[in-house]
Amino acid sequence: MSWVHVARKDFEDASRSLLLWALTGLLILLVAGLSTIPYLLAESGTTPAFEEGLAFLYSPIGFLIPIIGLVVGYRSIVGERESGTIRFLLGLPNTRRDVLVGKVLGRAGVVAVPTAIGFVVGALVIAVLYEGFDVLDYVGLFLFSLVMGLVYVAIAVGISASVRTRAKALGLVITVYAVFDMLWATVPMTLYWVLENELPGFDGLPAWYLLLERLSPGEALGAIALTLVDFAGAGDFDLTAAGRVAGEAPFYLENWFAWVIVGLWIAVPLGIGYLRFRRATLN
Repeated sequence: MSWVHVARKDFEDASRSLLLWALTGLLILLVAGLSTIPYLLAESGTTPAFEEGLAFLYSPIGFLIPIIGLVVGYRSIVGERESGTIRFLLGLPNTRRDVLVGKVLGRAGVVAVPTAIGFVVGALVIAVLYEGFDVLDYVGLFLFSLVMGLVYVAIAVGISASVRTRAKALGLVITVYAVFDMLWATVPMTLYWVLENELPGFDGLPAWYLLLERLSPGEALGAIALTLVDFAGAGDFDLTAAGRVAGEAPFYLENWFAWVIVGLWIAVPLGIGYLRFRRATLN
């Protein structure tokens, strides 16, 4: 199991470079710091409910952890190639597959450990400031954060394995994030406008629209979040794709199918990266 040694070395290198500690401070600030905002904004003499603090955390986590995962992962392999240390890393018994798998797990650990510490500190803050504490929902948000970190680390490592320079890796990472996370919602919206000559509403939408929308890693992860966390305060809105479709929902709009899409966002970039890395001539 050479990939275990690669993962351990990668994680230890991150610790020695202070990356792990910088991320730990950032995640503590994110989870523990931002979770205090609803409490500070509450009316004097009132104690906000736990659900308010939890719901407030979702958006910052959903924005920051993908960026952390991409930044942590994009130099993982191409950086070794540019520095020349890839030859030492590929010394026996390590294979290129071992390097790829080890890098994914090592970099995922670099994201996961600070996230865990941030959530532990955040739990103490939220328990003190808010009324009630739902352990299952809090753990659900933590697990969602770990899955999100793994997805974006996998995307970044797959890109890192596919190219020869860090500049190309950075450019591709930015492009993938911009297209599939920031701009992807405009794709089904534009197609709907072309076909229907009007903009889509929130519900009563065709199945193809919601499936195309969900192909974004962020949207698929959002559907997973709904299976892990009970977001109170959503009002009368059904946030699931099955609740927004016109007519009966096909199986691919059920929340469980989002796990399949998320799995593909892990497997496909890594598969492409492995094929290109395996065939690459290392200078």
